[in-house]
This record gives sequence, C-alpha cells and structure tokens, in this order.
Amino acid sequence: MDDVPPIINISISLRIQPNEGPVFFKVDGTRFGQSRTIKLLTGSKYKIEVVVKPGTVEATNMNIGGIIFPLEQQSRDDDSVVYHGQYDTEGVPHTKSGDRQPVQVSMEFNKAGTFETVWQAKYYNYYKREHCQFGNKFSSIEYECKPNETRTLMWINKEAFN
Repeated sequence: MDDVPPIINISISLRIQPNEGPVFFKVDGTRFGQSRTIKLLTGSKYKIEVVVKPGTVEATNMNIGGIIFPLEQQSRDDDSVVYHGQYDTEGVPHTKSGDRQPVQVSMEFNKAGTFETVWQAKYYNYYKREHCQFGNKFSSIEYECKPNETRTLMWINKEAFN
C-alpha cells in the first residue's frame, strides 16, 4: 500500500496584499449556483496560505481560474505542512453587475492526485474596492478530502468557511 492517507484535510486562506487585509464573502442564498460568493479585487495580489494535514502529503502548485502558481513550503511536521503562494488578479476582468463567476480551483499533489473545486466569485473593479470590503470575513475555507483509489483526484467530503 502506498503512503497516501485515507483522509486529507486542506485549509486555504486568502489575504489581500500588501497589508494582509481580510477577504470577504457574501451570502447569496439560492440566487446563483452556490450560496456563498467570494469577493475579489481585480489588479491585486493575494497571499494564499495552504495548510495540509497530515504532514506526509506533498503539494506542488495551485491553479485559481487558470492562473497557476507554485506552492512554497514554509514548514512541515508529522501533523501538517504549510505552503504559501501568490495569486495575482492583474488582467482578470471584473464581473458584471448582478453576475457571479464560477472559478476553477485545483491543487496538484505528488502522490495523492489532484484536489479540484469551484469557487463562486465576484471580481470587483480595482477602482471600486469599497464593494470588496464588506460582507462576512473568512479566515479560511476548510476541505475534508478522500483520495480516490487510483490516486488521480480527491473526493470532497466536507467544505466549511471559517
């Protein structure tokens, strides 16, 4: 048997740079495909922190909406491994008023396969940043995942905004 754990927990946090500012979501109810919309700003850089448990799992890169960036290991022990990356929304068009965008999110793991999910997001124009700064702050999105038998992808058992 390979050394891939039966359950992998992934925590993803976003902080707008340069001041480590919070990221917000709004509750849309049933108006759109998902009940929560993550508010992002165009022309901005976000620090991404990914915490993976247990610490035996190795991630290499992350893809948010087609923008791929490396995950750089910050620390590792048996319990968890911490990675940082940077997501840059330069060149991402803003979302039209009243719309939401499905944003493909994936993370590559060396032995456990690919983690994939879809975030519902609204990208606000850089010059209308005040709209991005209200709603519900969240510190992270937590996922409980089960690698499939062929180690190609992970099934998501639970998702929670914290």
